[in-house]
Amino acid sequence: MAVPRSPVRWALVLLVVGLLAVAAAVALWWPRTSTQAQRVTATVVEPASCGDADAYDRVELTIGDRTHTAKLDGCGHQPNEVVEVVVPADTDGEFTVQAAAAAPAGVPFEIRLATLLMCLSGLAGGLYAYLLTRRSQPTSSAEAA
Repeated sequence: MAVPRSPVRWALVLLVVGLLAVAAAVALWWPRTSTQAQRVTATVVEPASCGDADAYDRVELTIGDRTHTAKLDGCGHQPNEVVEVVVPADTDGEFTVQAAAAAPAGVPFEIRLATLLMCLSGLAGGLYAYLLTRRSQPTSSAEAA
């Protein structure tokens, strides 16, 4: 004889599904980086050949009211070429900047949304398959014979 499911069990299942949905929504909208990268324009003052072992162009950039000279994580630019760079948080002393086009910006919102919807559809499909298998099992010993 089958034991009927109690309303408390269904409430627990719905509570778990609801908590998973809230956790997925928080993961979707949670910022990927804690600080925003500062982007500035820089001028190449000393280009480097890409064949050298130390292939870093030297750039000059202005942060606030101070002008800095830094290494650009790249090579082969022309003298006086203007490039957009990402500046690290610590600009004291010698530092290296990265070209803004090469800097990762985090996972786009559309990709995170598609991943979330794919996970939720898999969860819903698994729950539906579970419900179908539970329904097709015999409910009493007379039906099993």
